[in-house]
Amino acid sequence: MITMRDRSRDPIGRREFLKATAGGVLAAGFAPLSGLTPLKRWEQNRKVLFVCVDGFGPDYLRLSDMPNLKRMIRAGIYVEGEGIIPSVTNVNNSSIVTESFPEDHGITGNYYYDRTAGTGTFMESAEFLLRPTIFDQARTRGVKTGFVTSKEKLMFLSGSADLAVAAERPTRELIDRIGAQQDVYSPDINFWSFRAARHFLNEGECELVYLVTTDYMMHTYPPSDERSLAHLHTLDELLGQILNDHNNLEVYLTADHGMSPKRNAIDIGRLLASNGIESEVVPIIRDRYVVHHQNLGGAGYVYLENMNELEEAFALLSQVSGVEEVYRRSEATEQFNLYADRIGDLFILGENHVVFGDLGGPIQDEVNIRSHGSRHEATVPIICYGRNADADLYRRSIDLTRNFMWEV
Repeated sequence: MITMRDRSRDPIGRREFLKATAGGVLAAGFAPLSGLTPLKRWEQNRKVLFVCVDGFGPDYLRLSDMPNLKRMIRAGIYVEGEGIIPSVTNVNNSSIVTESFPEDHGITGNYYYDRTAGTGTFMESAEFLLRPTIFDQARTRGVKTGFVTSKEKLMFLSGSADLAVAAERPTRELIDRIGAQQDVYSPDINFWSFRAARHFLNEGECELVYLVTTDYMMHTYPPSDERSLAHLHTLDELLGQILNDHNNLEVYLTADHGMSPKRNAIDIGRLLASNGIESEVVPIIRDRYVVHHQNLGGAGYVYLENMNELEEAFALLSQVSGVEEVYRRSEATEQFNLYADRIGDLFILGENHVVFGDLGGPIQDEVNIRSHGSRHEATVPIICYGRNADADLYRRSIDLTRNFMWEV
């Protein structure tokens, strides 16, 4: 069961927005979102590409041969800014696409646990999303949009996009036009996604496209590995082709999170149980792409069976080596702008080398993986190219859409 948000707390909910903007005009009684002037037309021949390179921390950018992207940086704006914590894919892409924090859009992880039913589900349904998207805003302006994702799980964000595809499961028509379907656990699926974005901008006649890749290569290889270097160099070549297609192209590029090597894993559920505290612990990274990260990540939500043990659990976890930060629910919502109804009683963040998850036996174990979720993977590149803007406006990844100029 999905716990829907109290709409009285929303500035404007997603369903209300879509209802209010039916026909492209805001209905009476609904305040427009900031900067929204639906009757003014998009600038003729304007093309915009938003790119979220999954797992693309600044260390990958610094070490990779990406001449097109680095030329864009020299000609535009570059900031090493902050993503949203927890630093996982669903949270950050939802924040960028809706121009809002999790407290407003409702996506607090890759996985949702319903403590009443004692069951969970992947947080990849449009029913979870409580805010309108940039595609909804574009529709009120008559702007044709496209959405391309390497991972199928993010299709719930495509909403009102005119064209949408997951490279993991493309249509026959797009296979015929772009190429054969690729393995999600390969660099080739990201190459396919870039070609699809190019197709949407050209033959699809989209004026705004949002492109998000998958981070399999970052989970698998460090920035200096020749396979990572080859992957990012090819993405840069494909980006260069898109740039060559459009003299007036604007590109807004960032990442949802970075990536860190992890050497120690802690099973928080077993640790608490060994101290007489029963709980359900959800690693926030949990999704269906277990080859990437084995469902081991740097952040977790702790749901206690007995709320009378909250302070005991808090004190215990605060003393655990490898647990860097512990927050009660109210503290977590305030500190990280999270949606209270969809997080645990406690929110934990790990040290740089630590991940949390179900270890199937031991309380702690040594691991050798690359993963994310903690504060240590929250620094991301923020790049604006093709449109004059004030660099001081860009400090977080969501600033790319929050400060996006619909009319120029």
